[in-house]
Amino acid sequence: MIYKKILMCKPKHFDVIHKNLNIHMKMLKNVNLNKSLNQWNNLTNIFKNNGVNVEYIKSEVNLVDMVFTANGALIYKDKALISKFNAEPRMKESLAHYKYFTHNQYNTYKMITDFEGAGDGLFSHSKKHLWLGYGFRSNQDSKNEIKDIINDNTLNIHSLKLIQQEWYHLDTCFCPFGDNYLILYEKAFDKESLKKIYDVYDYDKCISVSYEDAINFTCNSVCIIDNNQNIILIGHKYSDEFKSKIKNIGYNFIECNMSEFLLSGGSVKCSVLDIDKVNI
Repeated sequence: MIYKKILMCKPKHFDVIHKNLNIHMKMLKNVNLNKSLNQWNNLTNIFKNNGVNVEYIKSEVNLVDMVFTANGALIYKDKALISKFNAEPRMKESLAHYKYFTHNQYNTYKMITDFEGAGDGLFSHSKKHLWLGYGFRSNQDSKNEIKDIINDNTLNIHSLKLIQQEWYHLDTCFCPFGDNYLILYEKAFDKESLKKIYDVYDYDKCISVSYEDAINFTCNSVCIIDNNQNIILIGHKYSDEFKSKIKNIGYNFIECNMSEFLLSGGSVKCSVLDIDKVNI
């Protein structure tokens, strides 16, 4: 998955005020708003300086997690599947995303089943496969509703069960990137889900990360093509072991400090939503 057109939301009202909404939200440290703004601006500039088309949705008062636009919807061609949030403090975000995508001429659908957008829905193989996470925020039955809305027999849809609460969204432990490569944290999945993954991905195209990388949200990275047509992986922080693996397959990387957002259990990928209507 390579990001070319994305939606972001300025962290104007970002904060961690809902203790244990996920296990990362311990509220042991206050969010430094100025620092979070600087970190978000740095990430935004990386995208813009490398030719990524960045659009914005307005941050709304009291919706402190709107900065994590990945959770607002799932986009497939011209269809926008608007999330039905399982997390009560985030439920009002759905209306903001519905208005945005309707205004921008997407065919917009409100999910009936609990499903938290591109946080639990990730494409791979030139958007020929869609991977859906469930177990914490999204309902397993959302697969049926998504299949009916998308209505495309060429798309292979897979459900993956998440079993570790630190990795409560699929995009925290599963990262398709580049030419059908995958970064994953194996312990976040049950055995049946791992079999599904390895039935599609070649082992030599998979980078299984350590706990150190997983807890630093290495799997919450995004992939872009820079101005020199190099494939670049962007994430919060990578271990030397992981950096070596990325270099060995011929890819580059950029570390972008997202420490303030990790206080809320989010990082780079959580902060962007692919809104490209082009299928590949």
